[in-house]
Amino acid sequence: MKIITMMGLLSALFSFAAEAEALRTGLLPKWELGAGIAGFHLPDYPGAEQSSSYVLPFPYIIYRGERVKADREGVRGLLFEHRHWDLNISAGGSLPVNSGENRARDGMDDLDFSFEFGPSLRLKLQESAKQKTHLRFNVRALLDLDGFPSMNYEGWVFNPELRWQRQLTDELSWGARVQVRYGSKDYHDYFYGVAPQFARSDRHAYRAPAGYNSTGSDIRIRWEAPSGWRVVMALSYVDLHDASFNDSPLFKKNSGAYFSLSIARILWRSNRRVVADPIE
Repeated sequence: MKIITMMGLLSALFSFAAEAEALRTGLLPKWELGAGIAGFHLPDYPGAEQSSSYVLPFPYIIYRGERVKADREGVRGLLFEHRHWDLNISAGGSLPVNSGENRARDGMDDLDFSFEFGPSLRLKLQESAKQKTHLRFNVRALLDLDGFPSMNYEGWVFNPELRWQRQLTDELSWGARVQVRYGSKDYHDYFYGVAPQFARSDRHAYRAPAGYNSTGSDIRIRWEAPSGWRVVMALSYVDLHDASFNDSPLFKKNSGAYFSLSIARILWRSNRRVVADPIE
């Protein structure tokens, strides 16, 4: 399963805030629509020995509502807001895996597309037009979308993260993130468990425990042209040493580095302007 947190992939795919305009006027379009293409390289699931590369088109969507927002931070619903902190609803997701194309999972059930959803507390440690530092505490439930619209609950993940962003010029910015993940036993078992009926000589039955999952970091460079073009390049690293499930027969690699690139073009903008969100 290609794990994709919305804070990660959606920030590369769906949202690049028009910060140059915000710096000049303090206002931004309420919504922006466009299209783009993204290429990325990901493991089948964290700790898998096999990975895949993708080139996918995507819709470019930014919406700056009072309570619902879609921007560089992903898609979120604002519950409470304070000058120094806010509470959102955040989301994530992951791509399906065909077990017949993964040696470790051969003969097992496929992993379906899944969705992560839950509250996110953000502490604004530093806020200025040029630089931002945020500490986030995310708790999300994992929902397996097998047989959509029905969904199966598959445990939860706790994901604290520290984010830093610096605006270098009106067009160019870069940022970094460090995060840690802890999961419930059901969450880990969804990816790393082996039911008795799928056990064989080279793959013993396994029930994953709760506990530490991984530590990750990424660096992202973002360029935004006045003509409406947006380009984002990101390099991510995941370290799974000492993961609570590292004795699973499906766990093959302790770390991995991955690259993504997205190019988008704004096609339509709202005439209505709203006050620029300082956390955007």
